[in-house]
Amino acid sequence: MQKETPQTPQGRALPSREEIDRRKKEVKETLCCPYCGERLKKWEVPQSAMSTWPNEFMYVCLHDECPYFLRGWSVMESLGNKCSYRLMYDPLTDSCQPLPVPNSSTLKDSIIDEE
Repeated sequence: MQKETPQTPQGRALPSREEIDRRKKEVKETLCCPYCGERLKKWEVPQSAMSTWPNEFMYVCLHDECPYFLRGWSVMESLGNKCSYRLMYDPLTDSCQPLPVPNSSTLKDSIIDEE
């Protein structure tokens, strides 16, 4: 019996768990999303009383067709939330984490131009 390839609700194939884990270990060097392969964007962390991160910036996948982001809508809806999440890479802890977003445009105005 052939194993079925996991897909997003939109029918896009997800990389295997093993492939995602391998890519996560390389994010520090590649700065690419382990789910879609797109280059992560440097995102300025908002400085406010609510911010608990010591970082000045993080790296975030802002690719609107990323399987991680697309799958997030149904995952969060199953928990009673009307939002999704984007993959965030924290360079201080060398870890990937979900970053909740209420819509696809959230975070995009805080991108730091690296050109």
